[in-house]
Amino acid sequence: MPVFSAMMGLTGSAVTETLEDRWVSNYAASVGDTNVAYYDNRGSVALPAHPAYLSHLEWDAIGALFQSQLSALTPQERMHGVHVFNSTRLHRPLKSGDTISATATVAGVERHRAGAWLTIRIDMVDGEQRPVASSYTSTLFRGVEVDTEEAPVARSVLSLDQTPTRHGEPKRTQAIEIAPLAPFIFSECARDYGAIHTDMKVAQQAGLPGLILHGTATIAYALSALTQHEAGGNPSLVQGFQTRLTGMVLCPSVMTLQVYASEDPRVVVFDAVTEQGTPVLSDGLMVLGTAR
Repeated sequence: MPVFSAMMGLTGSAVTETLEDRWVSNYAASVGDTNVAYYDNRGSVALPAHPAYLSHLEWDAIGALFQSQLSALTPQERMHGVHVFNSTRLHRPLKSGDTISATATVAGVERHRAGAWLTIRIDMVDGEQRPVASSYTSTLFRGVEVDTEEAPVARSVLSLDQTPTRHGEPKRTQAIEIAPLAPFIFSECARDYGAIHTDMKVAQQAGLPGLILHGTATIAYALSALTQHEAGGNPSLVQGFQTRLTGMVLCPSVMTLQVYASEDPRVVVFDAVTEQGTPVLSDGLMVLGTAR
């Protein structure tokens, strides 16, 4: 079926989770992050959550939106959806014990040469309805038509005065190894389930060359490395991030993170490429603040 601009503003039901030590630790483990801050729950201090932790709650909220409002998209059409953009603003640090509710709303519909580009906003609040995080996630549904009208699309929630750009050659690079079983570990430990990442038959039916890493996992691996180096291992300094997902990460493989000089000291500019130099993350930004 075609994607219609009339979908704009449709909202799904809220999904809610209370962060447990187990899942805070498991999310970090899902991308091989060895930062002890995510695991040592001795004493009275709550475990800080990985900057990308809410990704699974975002996808659960998006699933609720599709189930109640966008069910006309067939399973086959949804299977051909490709995650192409993510922007997340963290209004405050996340920690174990937090109760978070997430609600997804269609924020934009665009026609793309390859299909329908659907942007969804996810708003997350705590138990007292105070903002915790906001995200825009865009998915390209390959081969799906868009009606004649297009709805304007907002994407970034980072609230930057201007968007920093990369300058010259990378000031540092870091090789990140992606293990053969990485999609399975991420699926179960991060609770981000997608058959194209763990089922070879489904991946083949979707036209993929093999099992590929989740887009959210690709971002999370990069954020782990950036948090450890650029944020000194303190996830509470991370106030937001965004990137375009521009390529596939095969498993196993080595992804190279590239960090560039930035005119804004609050913003880390990055991208990532495959061993062949193919971009997989482009125009990446991570926003840092003071400890909160």
